[in-house]
Amino acid sequence: MRTPPARRGGPCYSLHYTRCLALLLLCLTPLAAAPRAVAASPPALSAGSAALVDLATGEVLYSLRADERKAPASTTKILTALVALQRGHLEDEVTIGAEPPRQAGTRVYLVEGETVTLEQLLYGMLVNSGNDAAVAIAEHYGGSLEEFAALMNAEARRAGAAHSHFTNPSGLSDPDHYTTARDLALIARAAMQYPVFREMVATRNWPWKSREWETTLVNHNRLLWKYQGADGVKNGYTNDARYTLVGSATRDGQTLIAVVLEEPTSKAADDDVMALLDYGFSEFTSQVVARQGQVMAVLQLEDHRVDLAAEKELAILARRDGSQGPTAQLHLANIPRPAREGTRVGEMVYRQNGKIVGRVGLVAVQPIPRRPLTLGDWWLILTLLGAAAAAALSVARRRRLARMRAARAARARLQ
Repeated sequence: MRTPPARRGGPCYSLHYTRCLALLLLCLTPLAAAPRAVAASPPALSAGSAALVDLATGEVLYSLRADERKAPASTTKILTALVALQRGHLEDEVTIGAEPPRQAGTRVYLVEGETVTLEQLLYGMLVNSGNDAAVAIAEHYGGSLEEFAALMNAEARRAGAAHSHFTNPSGLSDPDHYTTARDLALIARAAMQYPVFREMVATRNWPWKSREWETTLVNHNRLLWKYQGADGVKNGYTNDARYTLVGSATRDGQTLIAVVLEEPTSKAADDDVMALLDYGFSEFTSQVVARQGQVMAVLQLEDHRVDLAAEKELAILARRDGSQGPTAQLHLANIPRPAREGTRVGEMVYRQNGKIVGRVGLVAVQPIPRRPLTLGDWWLILTLLGAAAAAALSVARRRRLARMRAARAARARLQ
């Protein structure tokens, strides 16, 4: 990260200073979006519903009936993988029960009684869309399909998918098994936070060896071959859902997730996702302006340096229209002194066109020392000590006079 160059006419960041404080700002220069030649129009799609989301920020860049209930088909397996990765480890050994080999649709031909690792099952489910692998995962980590469905629904809600309900791990048709394009994008975004998930859904071919089937699995997501930068995630099909596809791609460090549901053909699904990704990359750019633990500013407190680090990662989205990007503004709270390392001392606020577009809290990396006494402090202390001494002398004098009066009164009574 480079420090912004000095500019004539004042700094490019607005700072709130505290007394007796020197400060150095170490954040990025304002985000400037590279202008596009001609503004692109949102694509015309054949999908029943669609959504386009920026992975880093979670912002929805395009939507088409994105909150309508639709059947997800095998894109359900994105959520199944998310639950499994949260609850298990890749080396976990799963013993196949009686139910997985009975599954209809696409399979990896598991056999009752054999033992397969979670890693192998995930590849079989995400690359080859094996319904038997999905059921084996669900039975192992949920105890039953019903209990695993409850885990799926809880995880979907945590991801922000408020209008979805899942009844099985594979996506086979069920009237109570539904999602929306927006919800499915949020679920995919949550799963893409796991590097191992991203690696799996970007895999074109995977060697498979089980008790009764040895082959090379070929990913059903044809975007991996057809679209520059494609790196996930999952397709699906049932008679009720028609063709469904969640696709992702990364270019110049920016990842977008496109979702299309209820497509008439597989080719239409591919074409619509590619059109959405083209639109997103041509119109928007996102940049990580702060990473968790990154030093964003430095406080010089007398002889002590205190680094201020970001509490979490923050990314900001901008349109590629050539306009000035967001600028950073540092807000410092009343800093407690002394204070432990990790104490929250303020925040960095990002604004564009007068609107707040992001903010991240700042914490002290080093302990904050007690503030040394100034001449004013010493004068106050001496004044208070003098006043206290005077008060003590006054009290002692009154007590001494009171004792003298009492003694005189006692002598008078004796006479």
